[in-house]
Amino acid sequence: EVMIMKIRTATLDDSEKLVPLYQELGYAISLSEIQSILKVILTHSDYGFLIAEDNGKLLAFVGYHKLYFFEKSGTYYRILALVVNEKHRRKGIASQLINHVKQLAKTDGSEVLALNSSLKEYRQEAYHFYENLGFKKVSTGFSYYLD
Repeated sequence: EVMIMKIRTATLDDSEKLVPLYQELGYAISLSEIQSILKVILTHSDYGFLIAEDNGKLLAFVGYHKLYFFEKSGTYYRILALVVNEKHRRKGIASQLINHVKQLAKTDGSEVLALNSSLKEYRQEAYHFYENLGFKKVSTGFSYYLD
């Protein structure tokens, strides 16, 4: 089966088709929550939400944000979310999405593409995937949950 994959910006009309992809990321999220997320993200030019689709079927998405360095002048892009439909993994879709974001960041004059990945054991496969794409493990993340 030959894939005619297209990468495009998400729209509010994609909300319903995004629900199962969010669930694959491990988020039990409602349609109305996705709609309100999209309404905010799509109005902020420093955020991006790209969809990979084949004949109208959503295969994957990547969400990213452009940020400013504090320690020097310049910008970097951070990937905030990446998921590929389980049936379509290992076909190069995630790599294409990341390469798309890489190109956007380079064109925009950014120097770095960053991302965080959960420490959970099942994420080991994701670590290898990112390392194979040239990402290096350079920091540890911390979270403080506000009540």
